[in-house]
Amino acid sequence: MCQQCSVCRTRNIMDTKIFVVVVVVFFFLGKVGMVPIQEELPDLQSFFLYIYIYTYILIFKYCRILQVLAIKFPLGKPFHIDVLCTMLSFTLISLIYIYIYIFAVHLSPVKVDVKMLVSSCLLCNSFVLACATIFFGFHVHKLDCARFQVLGSDHPITATVGGDVVLPCHLSPRMNAEHMEVRWFRSRFSIYVHLYQSGQDHFSSQMPEYQGRTEFLKGGVSNGNVSLRILRTRLSDEGQYQCLIKDGNFYEEATLELKVAVSGSSPLLSVEDYQDGGIRVGCRAAGWYPKPEMLWRDFQGQQLPSFTESTSQDKNGFFQVEKTIIIYKNSKQNLSCSVQNTRLPQEKDSSIYISDAIFPEVSPWMVTFFAILAVCLALLIFLPLIFYRLQAKHTTELEKHSAEIRERDMEIQKHAAELRWRNTIVPVEEVHVTLDADTAHPQLILSTDGKKVRRGDVRQPMPDNPERYDTYHCVLGQERFVSGRCFWEVDVGTEEGGVWAMGVARESMKRKGWINPAPQDGILALFHCGGKYWALTSPDHTALVLTQVPRMIRVYLDFEGQKVAFFNADNQDLLFSFPLAPLSGEKIRPWFRVGPIAQLSLMSPLPAPRVPSMEEPLLPSCFPLKSLSTGQKTSCTPEGRV
Repeated sequence: MCQQCSVCRTRNIMDTKIFVVVVVVFFFLGKVGMVPIQEELPDLQSFFLYIYIYTYILIFKYCRILQVLAIKFPLGKPFHIDVLCTMLSFTLISLIYIYIYIFAVHLSPVKVDVKMLVSSCLLCNSFVLACATIFFGFHVHKLDCARFQVLGSDHPITATVGGDVVLPCHLSPRMNAEHMEVRWFRSRFSIYVHLYQSGQDHFSSQMPEYQGRTEFLKGGVSNGNVSLRILRTRLSDEGQYQCLIKDGNFYEEATLELKVAVSGSSPLLSVEDYQDGGIRVGCRAAGWYPKPEMLWRDFQGQQLPSFTESTSQDKNGFFQVEKTIIIYKNSKQNLSCSVQNTRLPQEKDSSIYISDAIFPEVSPWMVTFFAILAVCLALLIFLPLIFYRLQAKHTTELEKHSAEIRERDMEIQKHAAELRWRNTIVPVEEVHVTLDADTAHPQLILSTDGKKVRRGDVRQPMPDNPERYDTYHCVLGQERFVSGRCFWEVDVGTEEGGVWAMGVARESMKRKGWINPAPQDGILALFHCGGKYWALTSPDHTALVLTQVPRMIRVYLDFEGQKVAFFNADNQDLLFSFPLAPLSGEKIRPWFRVGPIAQLSLMSPLPAPRVPSMEEPLLPSCFPLKSLSTGQKTSCTPEGRV
């Protein structure tokens, strides 16, 4: 239950004293009413005493429950609550004493004086009924006393910049608010516009922009008027305000909206220039807020359309409005421009009269002169323009040819560099690569000659030796390379949906669990999935753009040049090359990964490709893979070979 308001405190103290006296008196009356019952039933004397005390406690708990219900579900005036509680109390106590009577008659071995017993019960019942009635009569009315409403203005309040404005707020019903807390604030409760508490103004946490500009109107506080005056109003004062009144733990609040307005300068009219056979007249007004409405009118008061309109706002937030209109000879020469504030009933206007004498007069010789002048100006303008366009067209063609020449030079240099690089890595013999069954994942199926591999549907029973891959579907070649130059070819097929990867790996790479196919983990390879190709670089894979889908891929391993390169064996295009540095210092083995649908086949050695002469033209995607400098043959040196 909320605390009582200051208006009711004095009366409630007196009510409480009266209630205590009445309770004591009726307590003894109830005790006297129990004497006949005890005399008639001496064996049940203790029982009736307990029943009497229990009933006394029960009725006050019952009153407390009704009091809480009255708070949660108020019925209106206290009289209505008293009547309801009295009826319920009488019903409850009657039931209790009827039960006591029946219980006493059945337990008593002697004849009981029924009249005496009933009169005593009624006396006790009257005591309890009187207590309940007095309790609610003096105390339940306090519930309505603590409730009040806070009312503000139901429409926005308008103030002028630099003037004072009063924000109205009062209590309903009217009551004394001198000992209440009145807090005016905006968006934040803790930082207030003004605080009135314990009969005094407080400014410790007042918003800085309101310091020295607020005044709490204390003259009407005793009548519930808690209005606030704001001095020297600013544009920043515009917005919503909260008026909160708190009495004890009970509070209510109201929301008010303040709008600020200011009327600026009178409109300034000016004759600006000749335009479109008439005269352009401008109207300007500054220092208005909010944006004012500017109108052109003729001498009859009819509104005229504007030619141009512009609005700007200065650093202080005030608006400047400018409109122009074109006036023609013999039509609407008497003009007025008015500016009106949309929030204040204020309007300022200015007028101007345009004489016929200032309108331009056009003579025939002037027309001829301006026509000849226009032709001359056109020749002066268009002849250089035509010459410039011809020159620009010629320059564009020259730049286009130059770009084509530069592009061809770059392509030739690129192919020459590629040819020189291939000249250093192309071996003269192909090595035999055979798949190592001891490293193959149990789900991979190898051919008997160790030249083909595909992925099966189930895992095969294989010994779990340390060399075998157990998670990734990979297999290594049996050969281990340590020096020299060599290459081998792999038929990847034409299935676009196949998933595979191929390249080289260091022998010490991880075989068990999750593998990251990247250079830092000892793998240099290409990857294919869904018809797309990637080089497995790090940290991101490199997408490859191919001119032709490879059916057979040639892998070059060059220890001297420290490179691993992948070529399309069908057209000799370079697909990608890796530096060999991440694998240096270890034995290198061919590495393959086979996914669904795919099948990889290791090709048998073929005769070395023909080496074209230096006089043959160098075409894109058609490069020889033989050494162009000498006919000397070099090859990789597998482990155990020289």
